[in-house]
Amino acid sequence: MTPCGVHDGWMSDTPTAASAAPDSAPANGLRTMFASDLLAGSVALVTGGGTGLGRAIAEGLSAAGATVVIAARRTEVLEAAAAEITAATGNPVTVDLVDIRNRESVEALAGRHEVDILVNNAGGQFPQEARRFSPNGWNSVIDLNLNGTWSMTQVFGNQMLDGDGGVIVQIVAIVGRGLPGIAHSAAARAGVIELSKTLAFEWGPKVRVNCVAPGAFRTDGWERTYDEKVGNDMSGVPLPYPGRPHDIANSVVFLTSPAAAYVTGECLYVDGGHILQGPISALPADGYADRS
Repeated sequence: MTPCGVHDGWMSDTPTAASAAPDSAPANGLRTMFASDLLAGSVALVTGGGTGLGRAIAEGLSAAGATVVIAARRTEVLEAAAAEITAATGNPVTVDLVDIRNRESVEALAGRHEVDILVNNAGGQFPQEARRFSPNGWNSVIDLNLNGTWSMTQVFGNQMLDGDGGVIVQIVAIVGRGLPGIAHSAAARAGVIELSKTLAFEWGPKVRVNCVAPGAFRTDGWERTYDEKVGNDMSGVPLPYPGRPHDIANSVVFLTSPAAAYVTGECLYVDGGHILQGPISALPADGYADRS
């Protein structure tokens, strides 16, 4: 299972030469469209902010002037990311520890930080045919991707409601056409999307709640989790190449900024049109024994 603190996306930190997007950025580069003071005065917390898409999001928020806190379970990874982001943006980044599956850990984190922006990026799953899930395997993914996200959302959402308000962005997945091979995560991510739409009403206008659904982003977490054959055929996708981490970062910065002040309850698909067309599978084509 992907460690807590790593969102593996639905699928490249760096596109391959054969499928590279136009104007590709360097491996750890950030291309931002926003003013460096857009989010000045705001405190932003990113879970799973030490690696992958979470790290890109944290850097994007920092580049836009936010005071950023990145939280996960591994101090050394967070400290390395914080140093790199600070060097890139000139803004200090704070590191803290949290296990989003542990309510006491989440509440302790909220006791240490009052935030204006919450990005729930931590999550993960393992690929397997649904019929082979153990009860523990199913529960572990639901507990991380749905229950852990809910704990962060409720605890920090209450803080925002009792304070000056804020913005929450959930990093989910391109659910809507099924996610064969990760049915547990599909259920959890769909739950987060519906939860967010519901909270957009209940917590509006003081707190805005939106989701971002990444498409094909081959992060390190992706490479560790999935078979090398998974995600190689993108010929049916409207934009047939992997996304770049700064595509997600820019989307999150937009949704947390005044430019999106009238946007809530939405799910922004940053997937090259993958939700419309193209193969979606977390297992290789020969990974479904019951379809043979």
